[in-house]
Amino acid sequence: MKTKVLHLLSSNSYSGAENVVCHIIDMFKDEIDMAYCSPIGTIKESLDEKNIDYLPLEKVSYIELKKVISSYKPDIIHAHDIRASVIAAQFSKKVPIISHLHGKFEEMTKLSVKSILYRLCIYRFRHIFAVSQSIIKDYYFSHTLAKKGSVLYNVVNEQALIELVKNEPKYNFDFIFLGRFSYPKNPKRLIKIIAMIVTRMPNATFVLIGSGNLLEETKLLAKELNVYKNITFTGYVKNPYPYLKSSKVMLMTSRTEGTPMCVLEAMLFGIPVISTAIDGIKEIIDHGSNGYYFYTDDEIVNQAIQLINNEELRKTKSIEVYKKGKVINNMESYRDKLFKIYRNNFFLNNEIKR
Repeated sequence: MKTKVLHLLSSNSYSGAENVVCHIIDMFKDEIDMAYCSPIGTIKESLDEKNIDYLPLEKVSYIELKKVISSYKPDIIHAHDIRASVIAAQFSKKVPIISHLHGKFEEMTKLSVKSILYRLCIYRFRHIFAVSQSIIKDYYFSHTLAKKGSVLYNVVNEQALIELVKNEPKYNFDFIFLGRFSYPKNPKRLIKIIAMIVTRMPNATFVLIGSGNLLEETKLLAKELNVYKNITFTGYVKNPYPYLKSSKVMLMTSRTEGTPMCVLEAMLFGIPVISTAIDGIKEIIDHGSNGYYFYTDDEIVNQAIQLINNEELRKTKSIEVYKKGKVINNMESYRDKLFKIYRNNFFLNNEIKR
């Protein structure tokens, strides 16, 4: 009988962490039975398309999760991010829990309800994965986390990306943003930067892909700054990769990041990334070689314009970006690290049951 792993998430829509989980499930489909468990929402459509077993919840709670555990009987629970991990920790005496931190949150870097709750649960986790070193280093109780944690950088399957752009429409954009319109992504700063670029490049084109609670406010600001005509807002797109492949430069203005999937995907298409100087970006981009990160808007704008206007420079950077993308996106190494933790905890759990 195959090992059964239950992936628990607190979100109900498809974005970065959800993308990672789908990759993991696909990676182990021939060896491990895996199910995706989260509050019901638009995520169901994405999971149906990928033929992933879905166990919906009304909400992430002790009672709801208890029902799923009773029916699915997982050998391991792989909980993704803080809320799911804290809820899953309540079942640690019955099932081994692996916690997986996908993002860096300000509340976790200081003494807060969230950081304390997670700290109280750490001893219940068999292992903790973080998608960047800074998530571990900057956690308020970092010493405790480091004892059980390891860094597992996200990866992207290049062949899967290639398949997703075959026979798809081709576009032509100067710049692309791909992500949630939410506070951590700082989309209003992005619009202000776009306005600065358009002042110097009136015909510059931008495609902004994604949904989120700040989408309408972002659109309103674009209209106020008179750049709405330069921007294509797509909303949520099931397959954003034809847009990505058809863009010249990726812009990011995040306040914080783990290992952003969109950057890894951009690299495999040879698309240079210009970002704010945040820890998760610094861990995967070598500034000036295979991408850029800056502290000020002026620096971002100047580099963005230079890359668009200098095709030779852009081609050179594209080659370097792709090379780095190939190194980072090592699927075999990623799979081996995960499998080792799954295997060790499955055997350990069987020892406990006996």
